[in-house]
Amino acid sequence: MEPDAMVDEWLQPLPDPAEPCGKDFEYDNAFLDLIRASQGKPETQFGPGEPPSWREVREMAETLMARTRDLRVALLWVRASIHTVGFSALPCGLRLLHGLLDNFWDHLHPLPDPDDGDPYSRANALAILPQHDGLLGDVRQCLLFNLRGSGELRVRSIAIALTQISAKTEEVVFTREQLAQMIASAVEQNRALLDQPKNALANLQLLGRVMVEKFGAAEAPDIKPLSDLIKGVQSMMPVPDERAAAAEGAVSSDGNSTAAPKAALGNVTTRDEALRAIDMVCAYLERTEPTSPAQLLLRRARKLINHNFLQLIKELAPDALHEAARVMGVDPESVILDNPM
Repeated sequence: MEPDAMVDEWLQPLPDPAEPCGKDFEYDNAFLDLIRASQGKPETQFGPGEPPSWREVREMAETLMARTRDLRVALLWVRASIHTVGFSALPCGLRLLHGLLDNFWDHLHPLPDPDDGDPYSRANALAILPQHDGLLGDVRQCLLFNLRGSGELRVRSIAIALTQISAKTEEVVFTREQLAQMIASAVEQNRALLDQPKNALANLQLLGRVMVEKFGAAEAPDIKPLSDLIKGVQSMMPVPDERAAAAEGAVSSDGNSTAAPKAALGNVTTRDEALRAIDMVCAYLERTEPTSPAQLLLRRARKLINHNFLQLIKELAPDALHEAARVMGVDPESVILDNPM
């Protein structure tokens, strides 16, 4: 079943009118197994830790959601879906969280405190929304797309380009223009990408409003970090070129306009941008065509970009160096490679 269809089903009450959200499975083995699976394996003296098997977490959460309406289970399903499906799972995941709070507040698990009615357990569950090791971090690390011809792109690369976070040492960093070109190319293959950040942002705003309504402004989890991240993705999406569409008279079979998205046509204007462009091409080839020798030649060319003519001769044809240096009146011994290979 498609994620949106599952969300539609989970936003309906369970058959028993007395328990529209089913039973609380907090102490059931199925719930406890789900929690353990979502935590992965910690590091020990005998070996490194292991991340959760998010595909397993997702399947376990789906099984439980057929029997209960539990915010904790739903949150784990959303996180697991983002890890296994990518950014495209975020809009329906946020729709699920909003719908559960809005539709089932009186019966949703975990229930409010029986003594004073305080819904702190629900607020605690939702506290992962702005956390770096919670939903915010999940979205930042997830795939925006992985398409043949466009390569792979994660939301993290956009966050780095927009200076929302810092790059790690030796991490490939793309410029905004490079990202815009990659995303525009991907949108040409899959136009659904255009609506994903817009829909995610709309559903997040609905979730934010219902949380303020139910918890109060002071206790509601902060959605701004996640909102800023999604807005960053949205800002990189190509804008339909209405003028080009009008000039071409682009009309679909049902009579509607089919304006094509406009790619950002950025030029390489600095040496650093040229080096990053080579890195980007190499990274793409290594992902999509790992057996191609092209990336090896490109990486060698990258190392030669700072060489002068005689340094290139010494690097590529050392036997010809003496003759070339003689013609140019240069001592061949003075030709030094800054970064010998």
